[in-house]
Amino acid sequence: MKTTSISLRNELPELERLRLFLNETAEALGMDNRVLYRVNLICDELVTNIISYGYGEGQEGSRRIEIGLALNGDVLDISISDDGIAFNPLNRPEPDVEASLEDRKIGGLGIHFAKSLTESKTYARVEGRNELCLTMRLRQHEEEEETDEHC
Repeated sequence: MKTTSISLRNELPELERLRLFLNETAEALGMDNRVLYRVNLICDELVTNIISYGYGEGQEGSRRIEIGLALNGDVLDISISDDGIAFNPLNRPEPDVEASLEDRKIGGLGIHFAKSLTESKTYARVEGRNELCLTMRLRQHEEEEETDEHC
């Protein structure tokens, strides 16, 4: 099993460090660009939400967000941990993706993408930290890309 992790401050400029970390990790773990795109989308959306909504005023940069990736065969485990306010993104209602842009409520798409691009998802509040674990099967996504000719 190959594992790697990064610790980020709760500041939006840290998203660039996250992007660089994911690019380096994808190369080291042999992930293709399609998988990297999905992992980047998931992590960027969830970390942006944590930074934007997980902490009170005056706490910018003072907290840590931990992101871990573990590759075991064709299974990638993504863990995201933070010490922000208790929040289970898996309990968020699904956005109405069929609604017109005018009728669609703002927000919720990032969590929707994270949920729809992963096979298993768990959340726990452990010792004052939000612990989100997501599992993505890499081979299944590659096969879907090969058979998805309408895109």
